[in-house]
Amino acid sequence: MFSRQQKICVKVCDWLCKASLFGMFFLYAAYGHAEALADVQVDISQPVIYCDVSTDMGVDRLKRALNEGSLMTYVWEIIIEEKRDYWLNKDIGSVQFNRQVVPDLLSRQWLLKDSNSGITSATLSARKAVSFLASLKHFPVIDKSLLQPGASYTIRVKLYIEEGEVTEHWWDVVTKLGKTVAIGNFTLP
Repeated sequence: MFSRQQKICVKVCDWLCKASLFGMFFLYAAYGHAEALADVQVDISQPVIYCDVSTDMGVDRLKRALNEGSLMTYVWEIIIEEKRDYWLNKDIGSVQFNRQVVPDLLSRQWLLKDSNSGITSATLSARKAVSFLASLKHFPVIDKSLLQPGASYTIRVKLYIEEGEVTEHWWDVVTKLGKTVAIGNFTLP
């Protein structure tokens, strides 16, 4: 026979299990629905692998926020994996960087900040500001010498969108859920 404490413990564990399953379903429903993924255009002709990516994710919200004078940050994460037939893909590496648009309401222009290069420029065009955040052109990903000839690789691009100042906390690893916006494949000759 079970004691009263054991029965209570079983009920609590049962409740926690059901709550966690509901939470996983909610996360899948909120973030796991299939949207069309963009293609990553990969250039393997040079000693460094370059990629081009453009996404429509969050562009309407971005345009609205920029017109209202809000600071917007796109955190890009590019993940390189070696494809495997009979096992999980092997993680080769990843690159993470921020691009930020800061409105200057007095001069009616936007400052474009790139954390990867440290370059800050300004534009009067909202279209250029949106393009700066929502696309990557000829972005260096990885040195070709770090990859094996004849192997197939996948490049997965995740995007985190932040409105306002970006603050980093210890719980961000769990709570910030990026969205995969593009996937590309290539094979080295």
